[in-house]
Amino acid sequence: MESELKEIKKDAEVKTFTQRLDFYWQFISVYAIALFIYFFLKGLLFDATFTKIAKDPVVILLALFIIGSGFALLYNIFRKRAIIVGKDFLIFRNRFSEKLFHINDIISINIVKERIPRSRRKGVIKIIRIKIKNRKRFIRIRMSSFWNAKEFVTALLELRKGVEEKYNYEFLY
Repeated sequence: MESELKEIKKDAEVKTFTQRLDFYWQFISVYAIALFIYFFLKGLLFDATFTKIAKDPVVILLALFIIGSGFALLYNIFRKRAIIVGKDFLIFRNRFSEKLFHINDIISINIVKERIPRSRRKGVIKIIRIKIKNRKRFIRIRMSSFWNAKEFVTALLELRKGVEEKYNYEFLY
């Protein structure tokens, strides 16, 4: 299978899309700023020592958020998730494995807008749903989770044209 993947990558024009991890940095920075402000205000207003402030539950909670976000960031950097889209194939890759889906295995590719359930935000998320043969569930990909989302969509739309030609029907957008 590895030789088949190498041949595909050499022969066809491929586009690689990596997972976005910038929101982890944003969480870490916001929590760190909040922790710094809390330390500063607590020390300034109450003349507390470092040891008293360090035992404060709010400080412990913010520190746990920072540490947890840091571990999640390191874990996702280590996994190295990516999606490779070619003219007649789709590859889901991480550091440990690759899953190859030829155009013959793909039944449909749809771009849908899903509402966020139980959220104060009344927004929608664009999701790509891919139906694969011999698989009950759709493969769901959140477009905003990958860099170059517009280019990602155009690459998948080109792949979808190949699937449409294979089945001789049009998808609903």
